[in-house]
Amino acid sequence: MHQGEQRDGAVTSLQAGDVDDFARGTALLGCGGGGQVDHMASALRRALGAGGVPVVPVAGGTRAVIAVGLVGSTTVLEEKTPSGRELPDALAAVERWTGRRADAVVAAQIGGVTGPAAALTAHAAGLPLLDADLVGRATPRIDQLSLFVDPLPAVTAAAVTSSGLRIVVDAPDPRDLETVWREAVSHSGGWAAFAIGPVDADVLAARCIPGSVTRAARTGRAATAASDVEGFVASLAGARTVARGRVLDVQRTGDAVAFVHGSMAVRDAATGAIARIEAGSEWVHCLVDGEPVASTPSCIVVVDARSLRPVTTERARVGDELAVLVLPGAPWWWAAPHRTARVAPRAFGIDADTVPEVLS
Repeated sequence: MHQGEQRDGAVTSLQAGDVDDFARGTALLGCGGGGQVDHMASALRRALGAGGVPVVPVAGGTRAVIAVGLVGSTTVLEEKTPSGRELPDALAAVERWTGRRADAVVAAQIGGVTGPAAALTAHAAGLPLLDADLVGRATPRIDQLSLFVDPLPAVTAAAVTSSGLRIVVDAPDPRDLETVWREAVSHSGGWAAFAIGPVDADVLAARCIPGSVTRAARTGRAATAASDVEGFVASLAGARTVARGRVLDVQRTGDAVAFVHGSMAVRDAATGAIARIEAGSEWVHCLVDGEPVASTPSCIVVVDARSLRPVTTERARVGDELAVLVLPGAPWWWAAPHRTARVAPRAFGIDADTVPEVLS
């Protein structure tokens, strides 16, 4: 067994030795978005030292959980790195405003930088990290979180910008969070940390994606252990390769909904087929010779064909040798049509229908 795991394979703690694999898994589950994880992973590794962050299951006896994450430009986040206080300060602001204490932290999304950031926040607050998240991958908008797919009586959330501005919002509609915070961060440093809650554990249990921390750790570990794309795909249940070859074309535009909107064409070296992967902040839709083969909420993951390192939507280049993979999406999103619609291609600004998952 790997350190921090039970006999059933679930992660029970994150220790310094687990961080590289965990962060690599969150980068892969970013599906081309979610930001670069290296800085946050390094901060988490240093903070843990010889200790660790307890990881608890959704049904582990917690009562009130606060979700944490980052909003704004991940590119600016790379250039203007966090001080380390933004997320703990946002969590503390929610607790002060509501008068309720949290007894666990959950990542708003496991994909990208938010995964290790949530673990770092839990460690700083002296709280366990829930083995769950609110997406199962990355997504660009707060109103796409699983917590908000069905109405909540109220939403209390706090954001702390990189310039120190604190914003607390009590909102009847999660879209208000998206509107207020996007406007604020655009004028105050380009990104912000946020905390939402506290959410009663029984409410969260019906609205979260369980097992996300464990999945990220396993995915990262599989990538580290694999010597090639084929070995990596074979080690992940339900994963498949769509194409592997050279990038022929990359197009990018800006978009108010999708933020980074574009597409990439890859010629498969074995078959000559052309795979086109469309991006709406993340990789969200894929066609092969014009036929749709995958879409959100499945996880479309693009990796360097040699290193297996994930390639983000803004860093793919003509001539790169890449592999386009599809990993199963969280079953929670497929359980009801209105859930699926919240993370379907059109929710990312791509005019295409959802492609059902291929069951192997």
